[in-house]
Amino acid sequence: MLIRNNKYKLSEFIIIEHGDILFTWVMHIALGVQRSGKCVIIGNILVLGHWDHEEAGFLKMEFHEQSMQLPTWYKTHYYCFATSLRKVGTEQNLTSDLIEHPYIPKIDIEAVNMNIFGTFRLGRYKITVDENNLIFWQTIGELSRIIGGKCVTESGILFIGPKEIESADGQSRRDFFAGQKPLPQWDKTFAWGHDGSLMKCKEPELRKSYAATWKSTNVKTRVSDNIPFYQNQQFRREDIRKFTASELECLGTTCYRFEWKTWSRLSPLIRGVVVIGFRSIMFIFGKLIHITKRIVGRFRTRL
Repeated sequence: MLIRNNKYKLSEFIIIEHGDILFTWVMHIALGVQRSGKCVIIGNILVLGHWDHEEAGFLKMEFHEQSMQLPTWYKTHYYCFATSLRKVGTEQNLTSDLIEHPYIPKIDIEAVNMNIFGTFRLGRYKITVDENNLIFWQTIGELSRIIGGKCVTESGILFIGPKEIESADGQSRRDFFAGQKPLPQWDKTFAWGHDGSLMKCKEPELRKSYAATWKSTNVKTRVSDNIPFYQNQQFRREDIRKFTASELECLGTTCYRFEWKTWSRLSPLIRGVVVIGFRSIMFIFGKLIHITKRIVGRFRTRL
């Protein structure tokens, strides 16, 4: 029995579903080279593992055109990388699980229900759950100041939010971490990470042309909505003309700004050079007139 592979686009990745058993990702990285790795669905999060295979593939534009023909990934609301998530109680990330278990089915984890409030330790963080089931974190920051913020849970994973508070009173690192040792280990989630590593699988705005999709760096990019691929050559030519016109306009504006900034910086130097050059020419011209007069005067005295 043949297993049908379904393909989806997710940001700069192509997600391949192998019969609802195995998920893999493919990404273009260089001229005609692409990498691939394994994925796993944890609740409402698609976790992308580290790449484990590299091979020759499409060029950048060909890879992009191929991904534009695919439907947008919709089976999870978020995605992140396994290297950004760590197991609770260890310092290992989830990459090892994807390597040890190549065929990982979807892991369905319900939202965490905090029935017990209190203070816990999680690595270098102090996690506090209050009576309203709100979760907060604290740790020691720069200048030995206590910093903190809020946490959120998604699909059985605790995510540390951004810094929101910073106490003016300092505390030594030794005292802070010594105060954490008596606290119980955080065990309300099986993994944890930072909220900056959790990304949405859709962008609010629709990409309109290739000019909006090309990005020189691999930064964290958000995923676009589904964009229909141009089906005929006429639409493609119109898009290329729009792209060329916008690029030429941008190039002209850039050149104008560059010339204006360059002239504004070099104009004092140019004026100084012109004045010195003019004075030098007048000096030389005066010397030539003086020498000419002396020569003419000598000829006249001899005659």
